[in-house]
Amino acid sequence: MNDETKHDEPNEDEDICGLCGEPGADKLAHLCHWPGEQIPDGPLVHAECEQAECKRAHAELSVAERKAFLGLI
Repeated sequence: MNDETKHDEPNEDEDICGLCGEPGADKLAHLCHWPGEQIPDGPLVHAECEQAECKRAHAELSVAERKAFLGLI
């Protein structure tokens, strides 16, 4: 196998979701997270995992906590 072939082959380690640890991550993780939101272990995530975690963290905050956080970004 030459160097060009190595780079063309899919590498299963490159698409691991930083939230669930499963392969098939399909997007880059957001850079900004709600307080209490799980931060991905890597740069890639499944869109569904990220959306679910964002919703979970958002739901755990009070309206005042959400407003205070949004005032910081």
